[in-house]
Amino acid sequence: REFFYTAATNNPKFDQMEGNPICVQIPWDRNPEALAKWAEGQTGYPWIDAIMTQLRQEGWIHHLARHAVACFLTRGDLWISWESGMRVFEELLLDADFSVNAGSWMWLSCSAFFQQFFHCYCPVGFGRRTDPTGDYIRRYIPKLKEYPNRYIYEPWNAPEAVQKAANCIIGVDYPKPMVNHAEASRLNIERIKQIYQQLSHYKGLSLLASVPTNPEDAKSPGMDDSHGHSSSSASCSLKHSKVATLRKRERPELESEEKCSRPKVQRPCVAGGNVNDIQ
Repeated sequence: REFFYTAATNNPKFDQMEGNPICVQIPWDRNPEALAKWAEGQTGYPWIDAIMTQLRQEGWIHHLARHAVACFLTRGDLWISWESGMRVFEELLLDADFSVNAGSWMWLSCSAFFQQFFHCYCPVGFGRRTDPTGDYIRRYIPKLKEYPNRYIYEPWNAPEAVQKAANCIIGVDYPKPMVNHAEASRLNIERIKQIYQQLSHYKGLSLLASVPTNPEDAKSPGMDDSHGHSSSSASCSLKHSKVATLRKRERPELESEEKCSRPKVQRPCVAGGNVNDIQ
C-alpha cells in the first residue's frame, strides 16, 4: 500500500495509461461486449465467473482471485485495458483504494512494476490447484453444482450424458468459453513481447530470448488433477529453466499451473493484422 501511495505521489495520471510516465503504452483492444461478459461473470470459465460473481454480490474477493481475473481481462486472455478493469473494481470493491487499485492493475497487466509477462495465470489450473473440489465454484455458480470434480473447472469437456445428468448444458444453461485460453495467452505473450522489445529502458531484454514460440516448447510444470485426468492441450504457462528460479522466488503461486484444455472457440484476432502474422 505504501509503495503505491509513494508511486502515485505527484502523478495526476496514475490511474490512466496515456500521459502516465511510469506506464507502458500498450495498444489494448476496445471490446465492450467482452468487458461486459467479464464484469458480469459470463466468460464461460467457472473459476473466473465465480470470482466476479462473488465480487458483485459481496464487494470483496481474495487478493489471488483479483490477480486471476485481472490477468484474464488484460494480458492473459481478453487484451482489454487495465483501466477498464480498474473502474469495475473501483465500483464494486468495498475496500477500493485509489493508489492500490490503479497500481495493482498496472502491475498485473505488466504495464508497470512487473515485467515477467511470460508468466500467465491459467483460468483452469490455478483455480483447481487452489480448490481441487470446486466448492468455491459450486457456491457462486449453482448451475454447475452437480458437475463432478473432474469437470467442474472445464465443464465444456464433460460428455453430453454428464451435462444432462448435471442439468446444465454448456452453451445453453451456462456459456461456452468466450476465448481459447491456450491460444489467446500465447498470442498475447507475443504481442506484449514485441512492445517490450521497443522499450530501450527495459532491463530484462535478455529474458525475451527465453520465451518459447513453439507450442511444443511451451509446456508448463503443471500437474494432473486429483482424479488422474490429464489435459492434452497446450500449456497455460511457459516454462524455461533460465527463468524458473525467478518465477519460484518472486511469484510462488505461479509455479504449479496446470495445462488447460482447449475449448473449441474462435481464435482471437490481432488488431491491425492476422493472427498468423506473429506465430
